Amino acid sequence: MKFLKSFRNVFFGLTLLAWSGLQFAQTNLPACKGNDVRQWHSCRGVIDDDEYSYAGDFMMGKFDGRGILEFTADKYQGDHYQGEFKNGLKHGFGMYFFSNGDKYVGEYQFGKRDGKGTYSFSNGKPALTGIWSNNAIVTKTSNSQNANNKVNDLQNPDFEKKKIETLRSSILRDRAADKSDAQAPKVFGKVRDAVAIVIGVQNYKNLPHASYAINDANQFKEHAVRYLGVKPDNVKFLADSNANRADILLAFKYWLPAHINAGKTDVFIYYSGHGLSQEQVKQKYFLPFDANTDLLEETAINQKSLFKQISQAGAKSVVVFLDTCFSGTNRMGQTLVQNQRAVNMKLNADALPSGFSVLSAASNLQVAYGDDNLQHGIFTYFLLKAISGEQSAQPTRQLNMGQLADYVTQKTRQFALNNNKQQDPKFIGDQQLAVVY
Repeated sequence: MKFLKSFRNVFFGLTLLAWSGLQFAQTNLPACKGNDVRQWHSCRGVIDDDEYSYAGDFMMGKFDGRGILEFTADKYQGDHYQGEFKNGLKHGFGMYFFSNGDKYVGEYQFGKRDGKGTYSFSNGKPALTGIWSNNAIVTKTSNSQNANNKVNDLQNPDFEKKKIETLRSSILRDRAADKSDAQAPKVFGKVRDAVAIVIGVQNYKNLPHASYAINDANQFKEHAVRYLGVKPDNVKFLADSNANRADILLAFKYWLPAHINAGKTDVFIYYSGHGLSQEQVKQKYFLPFDANTDLLEETAINQKSLFKQISQAGAKSVVVFLDTCFSGTNRMGQTLVQNQRAVNMKLNADALPSGFSVLSAASNLQVAYGDDNLQHGIFTYFLLKAISGEQSAQPTRQLNMGQLADYVTQKTRQFALNNNKQQDPKFIGDQQLAVVY
């Protein structure tokens, strides 16, 4: 965490501006459908539980985006939070109002006060303003009384009640409308002649699971439509038992060529799951749902053969994202095959078919890690941020493969090192190829 020396004078002005931008900012999301909250994705919904009530955004069945959370259970009764969420936790900018009148305004990380923030006391005790970590203040700065007065206005009970009811009514009204196009994701990228095959295998039939691979694949599918310009009908999605060897091979043999206009179509391939190398013949394999490591050639998918088949379809360009490694371990470092040794094979440009660009999650012998806090593979987490433009002040700007690879490599390496791991993504291909425009 970098400490900002100018924090004292500008913090509250920035946070108030940020909060004003949060208010009902995502009214473009459709109302969540059905009663199974686990299926609510990229939508706005309301939950009235015995212990809490929530009105706001959902992703993958969890609070994710912007919303208001009220606690009704005895322990926290009267507390409420309004702000940003990620993976069901307070994450980003928000305001937490305690039932005793105390309040916190500032940044959260994975459910805890972390970053710039101010904790104000209802009993007149001087507020704590500064840098927070793990719910504790670690660096104090002076308060901004004027800003505090403005924030006090937001604590008015009538104001809060009206705002919560307004959001709740808006969500319920959208749900009742049941528009036919409610589930259509908002598209930010330019729609183009493009197709995508997205594969995620997390719960293997015979192998250790690949943590968060399904979440990785689901999110990439959404990003392919929203930011890469792929039409929803041009996305082939295969996950877990539907990503067995036969289904994957059929998708590349028949579905892909049927959706390609020779010399005009851009192809995106995303794979999240296990990979393995065969020492004797020095070949790399993707492991489908039903792979058996004792019958690798018969049940896995040979990378070289697959790339050759894709190239024969005649696409304009092929971009491959691989959140996998071939080191013989899964994302938690568990060995896939007893006494399996990784093979140090270098993928170079000469080994790729013409028009291919490949960005892989890790270098030779390294593990492609998943992370419990991110709820993603580390590589995919930063890949998604790059594609969506979160690394830039201009989310809709054009992004080429060189820029994307540089960002993902730097962020993945840094995050891994901060967690006592080593993971260095590798890119081979056309650095000038426009991937987002």
